Amino acid sequence: MATRFHLSLITPTALKFEGEVEIVIAPGAAGDLGVLANHAPLLTTLRAGIVTAGSANPAASDRVRFAVDRGFLQALADKAVILTDVAVAPEEVNGDEARGELRRAEDALAQKHGHDDGEERAAVAFARARLELIARPI
Repeated sequence: MATRFHLSLITPTALKFEGEVEIVIAPGAAGDLGVLANHAPLLTTLRAGIVTAGSANPAASDRVRFAVDRGFLQALADKAVILTDVAVAPEEVNGDEARGELRRAEDALAQKHGHDDGEERAAVAFARARLELIARPI
């Protein structure tokens, strides 16, 4: 039984990651989910959050992390594909910019008073994901 599988993390402008991994942990729309080799076929939506991939050992140095915006994850027995509009690695995140975007998004959300606020909630979630990405090392 194979313990590794192929992962591709793709945005409209770049292939952000491609390689062999033991596990992928992703922010599914209904909650975080993990994918291992030989996973049953799955297609799900993703919410803004952190994708972690690499060794199944949390202390291993080969793990990669990305903050992703909403998207999709397809898992098959021998591969997984993540499609998202935006994926950023820790070194691509400017903390001051992310904090500013979080403040602006929270202000915009407050102005909505709970009415048709899906885009504002998504902006808040993505800003928080980027800040979490740089605040917590692997």
